[in-house]
Amino acid sequence: MFLLRAKSLRKTYGGVTALRDGSLECRRGKVCGLLGANGSGKSTFSKMISGVVTPDDGEIWFDGEQVRISSPQEAKKHGIIMVHQHLSLIPELSIWENMTLGFEPEGKLGFLNDEDSRKLAERYLAKFAPELSVYAKVKDLSLAQKQFVEIAKAVAQEPKLLILDEPTAPLEQSEVEKLFAVIRELKEQGTSVIFISHRLWEIKTICDYVVVFRNGQTVGAIDFETEEKDEDVIVSMISGKELKLAKNRETADRAPKKERMLEVGGLALRKSGVPLRFDIKKGEVVGLGGLQGQGQEELLLALSGLLPTGGQVTLEGRKLKLKHPKDAVRAGIVLVPGDRHKEGLFLQHDVFLNLIYPQLAVRKAGFFLNRKKLKAEAKTVIDRLNIVPNDPGKVVQFLSGGNQQKVVVGKWLPLAPKVLLLSDPAKGVDVGAKKELYDTVRELADQGTSVLLYASDYEELTGICDRVLILFEGQIVDELMPSDYSEDRFVAASLRSKTAAGHSPIDEAWGEAN
Repeated sequence: MFLLRAKSLRKTYGGVTALRDGSLECRRGKVCGLLGANGSGKSTFSKMISGVVTPDDGEIWFDGEQVRISSPQEAKKHGIIMVHQHLSLIPELSIWENMTLGFEPEGKLGFLNDEDSRKLAERYLAKFAPELSVYAKVKDLSLAQKQFVEIAKAVAQEPKLLILDEPTAPLEQSEVEKLFAVIRELKEQGTSVIFISHRLWEIKTICDYVVVFRNGQTVGAIDFETEEKDEDVIVSMISGKELKLAKNRETADRAPKKERMLEVGGLALRKSGVPLRFDIKKGEVVGLGGLQGQGQEELLLALSGLLPTGGQVTLEGRKLKLKHPKDAVRAGIVLVPGDRHKEGLFLQHDVFLNLIYPQLAVRKAGFFLNRKKLKAEAKTVIDRLNIVPNDPGKVVQFLSGGNQQKVVVGKWLPLAPKVLLLSDPAKGVDVGAKKELYDTVRELADQGTSVLLYASDYEELTGICDRVLILFEGQIVDELMPSDYSEDRFVAASLRSKTAAGHSPIDEAWGEAN
């Protein structure tokens, strides 16, 4: 019945315990959800099973035998394949070369058989991205397409146990469903899957049972085949305290926002060339929904001064010229980018520097810095956002993903932004940190900051937004209010094309108000 039994695995790095007591049983032909906050030991445990990390102590039983897995190659011999959170593809190679690298079919006299390699790649790539050519270079693919290539490569090796570490982070909901269809097919073939995700709707949809890690050890399990899929119970087990998730916000008792903070008119995204028109009220949280790549991130980049697109942007009645990010920041418009590692942080530097450096460029501080004042401001941000550890001297790369994201948001707080642009801010962030992050966003909105939020997770948008604008091919094609929030409505709106007149419903309302 059990393909894998891992008992009391332990790993310590130089006195720091990454995993103190990790145990898990994986059933044949079932999907096991592995849950826990960032830093709980999930990745360390998975790397032990896949041979990347050797445990200091504990036992691993696979297919009825006790095994010692000391390398990824040895794990593959047992039939264990892992898709890591950070992709391992080679950009300059084609899709088929990446997919068959390391297990290329052999031809005559021991030479590699390129034709069979391409056919193998085509067969498995078609399950995820049939529109792609196996001859395409990986460097030319989107992040979601690269993720599909990575997963297709793993599936092509026909594993007995497939470990997926945050496989859906760059995927939209429709793409997630495509992945789930393949996972269900693998289950029918008897393949076991360990599925790691922070998105609870995914866990409830695809997993047969879950195992929860906290502080480096297994703290419990829930069998969905016999027990209720209660989100609050799952979150409480992950966090170690009672923590209710934010449900769809009831906005009927909230006074409607009237004072305009930001007005956008005539701004055309490259995807459509059709001018966008919308506004955001003071203290309002407006969501950007729709399928991935429909112009949401491009819009945020344009408003942050990173992507000049023309048009008219007005902040508190004053027309802005956003030719450079400094123009936006000095006006009070700041961006939390989608890739915190590449775009939001100096990973090799400490929390203090990451929190205060925007002020060095914006504020006229003179030749000398008031380090005492800056340290006090950094400490205030650390305490306000509950950044762990609360040490401003801690190097950022050693923080968990959730705490890194808090730093990306926190660096803007001393500047008291008027408009906060958020690009999928909770991607790869655990449930507890996600709630803290959005509580901060809601607090800022209540204090008068306007927020424009793009999130790939439907539940995040419905949980915090006062309304959601749906983008399709660079145009706003629908506007959803809280009374409209439902998964079916979001999906239907996301698949819409532009209206017959070439304008969205919001265009007419914006025009009437002006």
